[in-house]
Amino acid sequence: MSESYQPTLTQLRAFAAVATHLHFGSAASDLGISQPTLSRALAALEIGLGVTLVERSSRRAVLTSVGRRLLPYAHRTLDATAEFVALASGTASLPVPRRAVLPTAVE
Repeated sequence: MSESYQPTLTQLRAFAAVATHLHFGSAASDLGISQPTLSRALAALEIGLGVTLVERSSRRAVLTSVGRRLLPYAHRTLDATAEFVALASGTASLPVPRRAVLPTAVE
């Protein structure tokens, strides 16, 4: 894996969908893309990371131990991206930053 490798959101969505459905056809249908497109996106993610995320068979997909460990991070990235877009488009309100006043030591 190259230190500069950055997965695309499409690749992360493909990974998350396969993890949810444990089936490439169902995952592709859920994302509204073809199964070969989904397979290419997931394969590119695995190549970029230098790990196998999903064990493939003709009937189903199974997450590897690495896939299980990385899945929560993919979900967090996708959730943060959705929140970012919602905030930017005005469909969600920005949280108000809180400022704390720390007491000072009195001598």
